[in-house]
Amino acid sequence: MCTQRRLVRNGGQLRSPQTPLLPEAPSVYRPVDRLTCVGLFLGSDQPIRKNPIWTMEHKLERKDIRLIAICAVIAVISLLVGSHYFYQAFPEATIDFEITRDDARGLGSSFLEQRGLDVEGYRHSAIFNFDGSAKTFLERELGLEGASALIDDPVRLWRWSSRWVKEQQKEEFSVDHTTGGDLVGFTHLVEEELAGASLSQVEARYLAEQFLIDAMGRSMTSLVFVEAETTERPNRADHSFTWKLKGFDINDATYRVRVGIQGNLVGSYSESLKVPEDWQRDYRELRSRNQAAGQVASAFMLFTWVAMIVVLVINIRGRDVRWRTVAIFTAIAFVLTLLAQLNSLPVTEFSFDTKDTYGSFLTERLLFSVLAAVGQAVLIGFLVAGAEPVYRRAYGGQISLSQQFAPTGIRTKRFLIGTVIGLTLTAAFVAYQTVFYVIAGKFGAWSPADIPYSEMINTHIPWAVVLLIGFMPAVSEELTSRAFSIPFLHRYLKKRWAAVLISALIWGFAHAGYPQQPFYIRGVEVGIAG
Repeated sequence: MCTQRRLVRNGGQLRSPQTPLLPEAPSVYRPVDRLTCVGLFLGSDQPIRKNPIWTMEHKLERKDIRLIAICAVIAVISLLVGSHYFYQAFPEATIDFEITRDDARGLGSSFLEQRGLDVEGYRHSAIFNFDGSAKTFLERELGLEGASALIDDPVRLWRWSSRWVKEQQKEEFSVDHTTGGDLVGFTHLVEEELAGASLSQVEARYLAEQFLIDAMGRSMTSLVFVEAETTERPNRADHSFTWKLKGFDINDATYRVRVGIQGNLVGSYSESLKVPEDWQRDYRELRSRNQAAGQVASAFMLFTWVAMIVVLVINIRGRDVRWRTVAIFTAIAFVLTLLAQLNSLPVTEFSFDTKDTYGSFLTERLLFSVLAAVGQAVLIGFLVAGAEPVYRRAYGGQISLSQQFAPTGIRTKRFLIGTVIGLTLTAAFVAYQTVFYVIAGKFGAWSPADIPYSEMINTHIPWAVVLLIGFMPAVSEELTSRAFSIPFLHRYLKKRWAAVLISALIWGFAHAGYPQQPFYIRGVEVGIAG
């Protein structure tokens, strides 16, 4: 039978019915009730000790200065190694943005005007866009260097996509330009019932070829005809014609050019890399191994959260949850998530469904943003409430989470040393990760080129998502896989190294869903670091 043991206040002092009087705690410490059965569950039934932050020396000693100096040297060396080999380990696609979003809008409007299409009164949106499947295929088959030689010419991958729409109206326009300003696609979407001509396939193909020659500047001798398709509409006939670029064939992949004819008008144009279906099927099978490994790790992560729920219930009953700390982290998660959601409006606006009104679209997006922020806030609140008491009891010699960023905590030597070590480990991890993938690459490991432009270009406040990414994974993963998992597993396994190893592997393979190959490489990399 569990018996309750409480701290009670007695004339300015704190005492337990079973322990001698303790000195009055400063305001940063709040006495709590707890159940002895918490100790049975977590192995933490130890006498309450004075928080070391109260007696910690604030003056740096010689050994502290020596540690800081060593950390500085390690950080400098790590940054030098990381910066020197970073792009060899994590290649980034180089994109030359010769035109801006506004430039692309002007070019698109001019092109549509030349075609006799008026966008006056239409709502405009634009995003930076590219075909991820084509990018992955080229990098897997040719490597980044080989892929880069083809991207832009002839495979024009990087694009500004502009769209003009009116609410509750099907007719809309879209135009794609490369980041260099070349036209690579357009669409005029119209009602299926719109009246138009019913040309023969021969007549329609003539119009399509004239468009390619006059508007796109293409020579028909550089193209090989592939197929034609005719669709009978209620009041017109639509045709689609496809060519492929002559002399371009990479493992059965071809570069396709398509022209659509609506009645007797050119209604669409596009060009893209046609990735072989067999390759796509094989790649999906390859990626399924990543997903399977990630799902197994996620199952163990779910077990961890179930255990955390049990512990949280016990701690709530024992009044051992610092709700003020929970509220602070919850509020930060809510604000950052809401900011990131609202900041992504230009991206979501591009996919606006014209069947709805724009007002209902904005309302729906705002509602979704608030709900997403609430969901993330609840998750972070749960993790803080579940992990913080466990961490506090297991590592009583460290600054508690609630005191870490309080004025009293920031002024301590322990905070300074911890911050220095943390920053050093950040630099060391960059170097470790870089060297890991440089070596792994020698043995056939593969990582896709990073495209770090989407958030920087497609949003109004580029750094908003950076704040969210910096906060959410750090807090959620550290609380789950370290602050809670390590002491919890240590209780049952009796071996700290085993607790650290198991929690690191679960955490590491929870990242196996990334596209790196072979499927286990990301789990091994993160697991070792964890």
